Amino acid sequence: MANIAVIVPVFNEETVLEKSVLSLLAQTYPATELILVDDGSTDRSAEIANELASRFPSVHSIQTTAHAVHEPGKKVVYAFQRGFDALRQSWDVVCKFDADIVFPETYLAQLSHVFETNKALGMFGGVLIVNNKGTWTKESISSSEHVRGPIKAYSKACFTAIGGLRPALGWDTLDELLALYHGFEVVTDQALEAKHLRPTGQEYSHNLAKAKGRVFYQLGYGLLLGLLACVKWSITQGGNFIGVLSGFLQQWVLQKEKLVTKEQAVFIRKYRWSRIFGRFVS
Repeated sequence: MANIAVIVPVFNEETVLEKSVLSLLAQTYPATELILVDDGSTDRSAEIANELASRFPSVHSIQTTAHAVHEPGKKVVYAFQRGFDALRQSWDVVCKFDADIVFPETYLAQLSHVFETNKALGMFGGVLIVNNKGTWTKESISSSEHVRGPIKAYSKACFTAIGGLRPALGWDTLDELLALYHGFEVVTDQALEAKHLRPTGQEYSHNLAKAKGRVFYQLGYGLLLGLLACVKWSITQGGNFIGVLSGFLQQWVLQKEKLVTKEQAVFIRKYRWSRIFGRFVS
């Protein structure tokens, strides 16, 4: 069976942190190591993390100073990396979980099973459900093709091949594309549900939308694919279309540096177009 390391970045999660951690400690198949990385919380999160670490030997608590500027994507990856650097035991699977998730008690057992039985598997996750007027339903931005950032799990071979997580907005799309580029499978189990206590909610300002547009360029999408991505994002996420479009076009005109190599960009474009054409065929 797989040795599972779990790293949980924490920032102002005092109302949900203990519930989340206790759900991980109640797993039928326990994690080998559980690291809580407080990223400069201004509430009682660090105190709660320390108290949990004092009660449970498998839990370790790390306190750090948050970056002065909240940079979407970068902040959480930096916190994860500090937790990763602090791992003390060997691992086969490393998980990046958010601190506002309550997991069913068989989550890690199922996770271990799929990695053990599918050696080509590089990345895995369940789906997030949210409380909608007393009924737990799938979060609206969930996708059958995408492992959500709050519940990511990586095999050691995949994590090594993709070079870990990149501190950038869009890291949780880039990691999947790179995993596929390196020949790994990415799987989302639609039947494996975890409760998201603080549902994803983001008001996309013009500046944040521009940053998202830059990501589409940095992922190597190319002009037409990038334009389609801007349109889709603005519709499905309710984002600022002018902002995302201007962010993408600015990068494209200036031909700025990308997050991927030329070979990776070619693969990503082919993969994205194949998914688009596949929907029309089906």
